[in-house]
Amino acid sequence: MKIYLCPTEPQDKSYTWVSNLATFNGAVGDCEATSIVCDFFLPTFKYEELQAVLEKIVSKMRLNCELVLIVPDINILSQRLVRDEIDIQTMNQILFKNGAIKSVFPMDVIERSLPSTLQITHKHFDTPTSQIVLKARRTG
Repeated sequence: MKIYLCPTEPQDKSYTWVSNLATFNGAVGDCEATSIVCDFFLPTFKYEELQAVLEKIVSKMRLNCELVLIVPDINILSQRLVRDEIDIQTMNQILFKNGAIKSVFPMDVIERSLPSTLQITHKHFDTPTSQIVLKARRTG
């Protein structure tokens, strides 16, 4: 089962779209997902909830399942704002493109919050969009 966790419906119809954690928990059995994309999903939770949310997501992953995290990176955004590469309007468009958010994270916080059963396979800072793209596989 391929899952797309996102507050707004994605363009890619090959995934099952899920917009919230309650629906995800009910629709996907433990160890059922073969691929999960979290696109601007993590910022819809409070900073303190990050680790618990990631643990819930990982509990639904089969062995060798790939998890893709796409989130705005507060460090990149702040840096670009301070350097006058973007204005405050652009910053708000990036942060709130999918609706209300409750938190923002730098990549290192996300990495430290990942359960030990995940192995990071790829990480990328996309400066033009001010996003982090992090890929990990469930290994245990």
